[in-house]
Amino acid sequence: MKIAITADLHLTSPEKHPERYNALNNILDQMLAEKIDTIIIAGDLFDAESQNYSDFDEFCKQPPYREITFYIIPGNHDLSIKPGHFTASNITVFNEPTIIPLGEPAINFLFVPYLNNKPMGEVVAEHKIALADRWILIGHGDYICGLQEPNPYEPGIYMPLSRKDLEYYNPAIVVLGHIHKKINKGKVHYPGSPCGLDINETGKRTFLILDTNDLNIESKTIDTDNIFWNEALVALPTIDEFDNMKKNIENMIQNWNLKKNEIPKVRVRLKIKGYTSNIGRLLAVINKTLCDFTFHDDEEPNLTEVSIFNDPELIHVVDKVRGEIEKLEWDDEITTKDDILEQALHIILKE
Repeated sequence: MKIAITADLHLTSPEKHPERYNALNNILDQMLAEKIDTIIIAGDLFDAESQNYSDFDEFCKQPPYREITFYIIPGNHDLSIKPGHFTASNITVFNEPTIIPLGEPAINFLFVPYLNNKPMGEVVAEHKIALADRWILIGHGDYICGLQEPNPYEPGIYMPLSRKDLEYYNPAIVVLGHIHKKINKGKVHYPGSPCGLDINETGKRTFLILDTNDLNIESKTIDTDNIFWNEALVALPTIDEFDNMKKNIENMIQNWNLKKNEIPKVRVRLKIKGYTSNIGRLLAVINKTLCDFTFHDDEEPNLTEVSIFNDPELIHVVDKVRGEIEKLEWDDEITTKDDILEQALHIILKE
């Protein structure tokens, strides 16, 4: 049996945020194309400001979506949702921790709704005896060991699940909502929000397909209305500074891994830090290289942290330092080569 999993849609009304319903539409259409008839929503189906449950209720009743089973747990944004808010027979809301066997052969799913001020491991402990050797955890909260991806909207820890919990209770798979970025860390998976809620939720969005037979998890790209990119680059006062900036932007675009039909959907915010000999020419190069893309809210590239520098002797020093940094074998998720180069620039150019 294959099951689709998503989270953090933050639905309001279709009129206010149609792009969020459009993302859900696309998930369901992909499911139907693959003959998948079950979807799990791991919390925050609705936004905190919204109680438009009837819109979603009617949405689930329409053909062909009425053939799909929706399993929903409340998240920290939609704690108040209850089964009584819906009339569609294909919607199930778990307000209490619940074990449901799914698949053939069956595997137990433990659905854990968000609970204020309660660790997720404590809830799992209460159901340990009823869980088989092979089981799957669906929850909404923070995996606090090994992941450094806080939710920018909500500082703090929400219903934490620890690495010790995983080792002791040993679920086969864990899928969590709450973090809006797609993350796979061992057996812990965050599908991420299926539609970027703002410019900070960057990149193509995805949902998960879990095969209960072999526990394989596949990530599927969602066709969203917008694709956000919030980028920062370093301007270098080198001999070939403008060619270098053009090359960096082209590499950035290549890393976006876009299809041709996705280009009109991109909304980009770009901040440049560093030094240049000619800020007007730098801006012209940036705009020309990104001429196929739309800037978020028609913002100009942010050059407020770019300083003018034109010392031929030090420019040669910067060129040499850049070359040496490029030779480094560097694989650090926190500090990048650009970060090192930026700090080196401050030392060289402010001496």
